[in-house]
Amino acid sequence: MIQIHLDVDNIWVYENEHGIKTPFKKEDIYTKALPVFLDILKKTNSKVTFMIVGADLEMKVCRDFCRKAIKMGHEIGNHSWSHSDDFEQFSYEEKKMEIQKTHELLTKVCGKKPIGFAGPGYHTDADTTRTLQKLGYKYDSSVMPGISQTLMKFYIQIKNKKGMIKIFKVGKYLMNRHGPYILAGNNSRNQIWELPISVLPILTIPIHSTFVYFFGPVYKKITMMYLHSKKGYLLY
Repeated sequence: MIQIHLDVDNIWVYENEHGIKTPFKKEDIYTKALPVFLDILKKTNSKVTFMIVGADLEMKVCRDFCRKAIKMGHEIGNHSWSHSDDFEQFSYEEKKMEIQKTHELLTKVCGKKPIGFAGPGYHTDADTTRTLQKLGYKYDSSVMPGISQTLMKFYIQIKNKKGMIKIFKVGKYLMNRHGPYILAGNNSRNQIWELPISVLPILTIPIHSTFVYFFGPVYKKITMMYLHSKKGYLLY
C-alpha cells in the first residue's frame, strides 16, 4: 500500500524562503492547482493526506478546499502555522503555538481533529512530540531519512546567494529507519508514530516530488519502478 502526503506549501512560503516575489496570488494554489489534484485523485480512486499550513486557513478558499477534501474522503493534516525556515530553533512555547493554533482552526473548519503532523524542514524533536501527544495526535511525518538533507543543504549553499536560513539536520537521519516506528509514548493513548518519507534503497534519495522534478525523467522512471515493486510500507 502506498500512502501519499501532499504538503500544501503556498507560493508565499517559497517567496519568504528565497527572498523573491512572484506574479502569483496566494489564492492560486487553491483555485488552480489543488482542484486539478482532486480531479486526478477522483479518477484514480486515490486518497491523500493534505498537510495544511495554518496561516492559509485565514483565506476562505483554503477553508472551502479543506471541507471539500474531507467530503471526498481525504485526510487533512497539520503543517504548522507559518512554515518558518527556522522552526527548529523555536522555543517550546513557540512550537506549541504554531501547532496548536493550526490544530484548533483545522478542527473548527473540518469538523474533526487532525491526527497527523508534518513539520517544516524534515525533522522533529522532543518539544514537537510533546505538543503532539498533548493534542492527541497519532503520527508525525516529518523525517526524511538518508543523504537527502545533506544534498539539499549543499544545493542551497551553492545556488542561494541571499543566504537562505532554512535549517536542515545534516547527518541526523543518515542511518534512520525507513519504515514506521514509535516516536514516543508507551500506550495507545499517548503513542506517536513516525511515518518517514520513503527513500530508494542504497542511495537513500527520497521518493519525493521535488527530487523527481530536479533529477528528471530517468529518476522518475526509477522511482516508478520501485513504487510498483515495493511491498509493505511506502510513503510518497
